[in-house]
Amino acid sequence: MSIVLLLTASTLGVAALLTVIRLTIGPTILDRSVALDVLMAVTICGIAVYSIHRHTTYALPVLLVLSMVGFVGSVSIARYASGTDDIEAEDDSDDHRGHP
Repeated sequence: MSIVLLLTASTLGVAALLTVIRLTIGPTILDRSVALDVLMAVTICGIAVYSIHRHTTYALPVLLVLSMVGFVGSVSIARYASGTDDIEAEDDSDDHRGHP
């Protein structure tokens, strides 16, 4: 079990390091957003591995909250990067339907 735990921890550590590198040199906001999503997933996996190793379930609410925060953050960044909100997009699409 300790070899599997060591391999898992080292793999997650390398993934986190590469993700942080991508986060710092990412040329666009979308690259940084994807890197933050991956870093959140690596963090969630790390906490899950720790919880499995310790045979405890007290970290499960933390995993749930982190996954919700990651989802809301991704949606917020995608909405910010799109440059418009839903109301403006609906108004523009209605104007083009009636005119050839």
